[in-house]
Amino acid sequence: MRNGPLRIFVIMFIGLLRILPEGASFALGRTLAKMVWAFHGRWRRTGDRNLEIFYGGTVPREERLKIAKASAINLAYHVIEFIRMGFLPKDKAMEMVVEIEGTEHWDAALAQGKGVIGLAMHYGNWELCGASLVKAGYTLYAVGKEQRDDFFTKIAFPWRARYGIKNIFAGDKVNSAILRALRENAILGLLADQNGGKNGTFAPFAGTIASTVAGPAALALKTGAPMVVTFCQRISPGRHRFVNFPGPSMEGLPEDKQEALVELLTRINAIYENVIKRDPTQWLWGHKRWKTRPAGEDPLY
Repeated sequence: MRNGPLRIFVIMFIGLLRILPEGASFALGRTLAKMVWAFHGRWRRTGDRNLEIFYGGTVPREERLKIAKASAINLAYHVIEFIRMGFLPKDKAMEMVVEIEGTEHWDAALAQGKGVIGLAMHYGNWELCGASLVKAGYTLYAVGKEQRDDFFTKIAFPWRARYGIKNIFAGDKVNSAILRALRENAILGLLADQNGGKNGTFAPFAGTIASTVAGPAALALKTGAPMVVTFCQRISPGRHRFVNFPGPSMEGLPEDKQEALVELLTRINAIYENVIKRDPTQWLWGHKRWKTRPAGEDPLY
């Protein structure tokens, strides 16, 4: 019952976007994002604090708030684009990708025959990455967590499947499904740029220790599967550059398994940092990336 009004709003919003022209849809999203930014103090505080940590306090607060606000608007664009992906003809929706870089790195990685771990992130439009890979002729499995309200799960997962993405639901059998995908020499898409929670592994991110999702690094160490970084950077609303390049090197890692895991996660985080710095307004600053702290440390928020 608590989610009822939100469900009704989402249904009405999707219906409205079906009849609005593209430009009007993005204008509506931008307006709603500005309204949420104005009245959602916690979002502003989180974004400001994240940017302060990320840049080590070297960026003035006024500039941090500008970046965080622009990030909120970019998130609204992402939502609009994803909804449009749900009802537009697939070929029409994929016209949002106007530039493509580095798909040859997938071919080189797949040639090893061990499957490939796709390092995606909450940057630009992350839903377009998977759809773009499938359109390019690759087999993609994506691990996704079911939402607390299954209403939203039943929206998102079928839309992804519509573009040929094979969904793997996080759960008891997720590990066997993941290993099977790699044995098929397919691409396994993982997003690992957010807080890893109590089950994460601590590794530096932007110079500050952060709980990090260990999955990509642990899988790479276990299976020898190479990694490729992928993201869709927004050029303007509804127009993206699909970028792909090799993931971190597996050479020179410590012999100790735990030390090797932390070192590989550190390398992954460094790549994420560099992508974020390309255009920090496109990352998800409203998420408390450094929320989980090592035992005995004071909270950062």
